[in-house]
Amino acid sequence: MLFRSSYLRKYFLVTFFMALFVVAITRLSWFSTYEIFSAAIFIFYAVLSPILFWLASKGIMNKSNQRFVAAISGVMTVKLLLTIIFMIVFVIMMKPADGFFIVPMFVCYMCYTILEVVEMVRLTKKVFPSAK
Repeated sequence: MLFRSSYLRKYFLVTFFMALFVVAITRLSWFSTYEIFSAAIFIFYAVLSPILFWLASKGIMNKSNQRFVAAISGVMTVKLLLTIIFMIVFVIMMKPADGFFIVPMFVCYMCYTILEVVEMVRLTKKVFPSAK
């Protein structure tokens, strides 16, 4: 497929740096109470991101404008909703004392979302050459 080598290389690079970030941030004394949450959110995005990108790439490869828009907006909506559900479940179950637990979630969300968008735009330009 068109996206495999470029996306996978960048995905593994982002995942490596996100793992380093999670390890580093949980070593801070004021953040150590959220070590499990930070690891869980990292694993959540590391697993979810390639699955959603694969689904979106199927829509892009379809060469239909309606399916393209539905794939892109659907993937972003599903990712956001799953993130919100993850956060609500965490807050209900763990009752955090402060809002610092949100930091790794936002960093992971932004990094993986940027990766997906950049790669979807690149793939779109290959599938629809007139979209440049």
